[in-house]
Amino acid sequence: MLDVKAFRKAEFQPREMEVTLDALAKAGFGDGKVKVRGLTAHELANAEESADNSKMLMGVAEKLAGASKDKLAGLLDGLGLSGDVPQTLARKMCHVQMGVIDPEMDLGDVAKLAETFPIEFGMIARHIYELTGKGQIAQVKQKPSGKTPASKQA
Repeated sequence: MLDVKAFRKAEFQPREMEVTLDALAKAGFGDGKVKVRGLTAHELANAEESADNSKMLMGVAEKLAGASKDKLAGLLDGLGLSGDVPQTLARKMCHVQMGVIDPEMDLGDVAKLAETFPIEFGMIARHIYELTGKGQIAQVKQKPSGKTPASKQA
């Protein structure tokens, strides 16, 4: 049975790990190491909303631009959107941007990584999802396991 009292008292820390991206190291971008962490439910929801908002803004921009492709491209650029980014990729880019803690990467950096090193981008996302799935690390006091065996003289 879940010990709700202990759960309420516990303090939590995000799970973190260092990931080595060999292709980036071989390409001359430092040692290729990045530090990632698991995400919270709030961050996952923010990424979902960001992906949904991008889709909605693209629809509005298309309606405003009408038939003019140049006008549409200008509106999308002004909104910081591109018409060819699938919603699932936009969501994953948000996850990676939030989950990479060292070095800090903005969304432009993450988009460039996804475009130029798609396998490494996927590796980072996979590690973030693994850490997220394990939950945060609970800082709880361990209860004694029971009786300790008596010491015997040698």
